[in-house]
Amino acid sequence: MPDTSVTCPNCGYGFDNLRPSTRMFDCPSCDTTLFRDGVALQPLGDHGEMHEYPMLFGLGDTITAEGVRFTVVGHARYDYGRGTWDEMWVENDRGQGAWVSIDEGDVAIQHPYEGNAGPRRSEPPSVGESFTYSGTDFTVTEADHARVVAVRGQFPEAIRVGDAHYFINASGPSGQLLSGEFWEGGHQWHDGTWLDPFTLRVDRADGSRP
Repeated sequence: MPDTSVTCPNCGYGFDNLRPSTRMFDCPSCDTTLFRDGVALQPLGDHGEMHEYPMLFGLGDTITAEGVRFTVVGHARYDYGRGTWDEMWVENDRGQGAWVSIDEGDVAIQHPYEGNAGPRRSEPPSVGESFTYSGTDFTVTEADHARVVAVRGQFPEAIRVGDAHYFINASGPSGQLLSGEFWEGGHQWHDGTWLDPFTLRVDRADGSRP
């Protein structure tokens, strides 16, 4: 298991609470984003400006979704031209993770497929296009370009400010959600479901309730 006590090579700030799954995290002292590869730490640049505004939940909060309690350990904000949305990396008490997205009141939880699993296509389908995956029919309802503008907290992968990709969201007949991210040389699929914000239980890190 990787050492969870490390020191920022830029300013000397000490971290003693990194999760075993964490590979990328930001330094709250000097704003440097760091990537952990074994015992080595590599600076990835600035972690961007995260403008503050009221949110359903944030870093350190615990949410209960689909009957499972998750702690929010990472927060990435994406710009897609018409606005921004927020992606939270959450983990349960067994260290299993998922992405929870918040976009203008819409909330979804998504689980990344391992490796090259997912629909066997390297090019994104178009808006309105229908396709079948794992016995379920999906229709693409949204497609656009997105760019990372800020990151905070801990992540299991490298997410750099300025990283860009093309994404699609496809919906199934019973509320299923299948999302794809495409960039030069690679792609990643996620499956998930839309969540009713009013059914989420949120426990703030400071003990308050929203």
